[in-house]
Amino acid sequence: MSHEKEQAPLLELYLTYDQWKEKHDSLYARLMELCRCMRWNPSNYECANWESHHRLVRATFIPFMEEWKKYVQQEKLTIYPFAKASIRGDESSPVTPLEEDDRLVTLFYEHYVRAYEEGATPEDSLARVMQVLLIVTEHFRIEDETILPITEKLMEDLAYSGS
Repeated sequence: MSHEKEQAPLLELYLTYDQWKEKHDSLYARLMELCRCMRWNPSNYECANWESHHRLVRATFIPFMEEWKKYVQQEKLTIYPFAKASIRGDESSPVTPLEEDDRLVTLFYEHYVRAYEEGATPEDSLARVMQVLLIVTEHFRIEDETILPITEKLMEDLAYSGS
């Protein structure tokens, strides 16, 4: 019975991996678009209307964050357990910084939402968006360097053992 319990998450990962990878790639493309838009931020340029720029960024940022939350939740359930198990010995898990990123993204996003609701200036709001995007960008970098190679290898091994 315990063997079946161990196989169920592995099967779930195998069956949903392509969907997760598509979501990963899609979110990363959206993140890059947000970052391109954020190059026009108060610390870099003068702008006649930061309010208008913030509205444009916010219209993309809020839906992105909703998708981000779902994406990270799926990672926690299907990807992270296998990535944690992939490292043996005294080394820290490749998931540790990703879990910290999630905590920080949530914290800074909540600060952004609260500041916006309290009437923060567009410049301050954009600076808060930038904080969130920097952490999400780092999350993807770590994921691409550690998690993707681990999971790709696992998917290859599973496909090979199934053939």
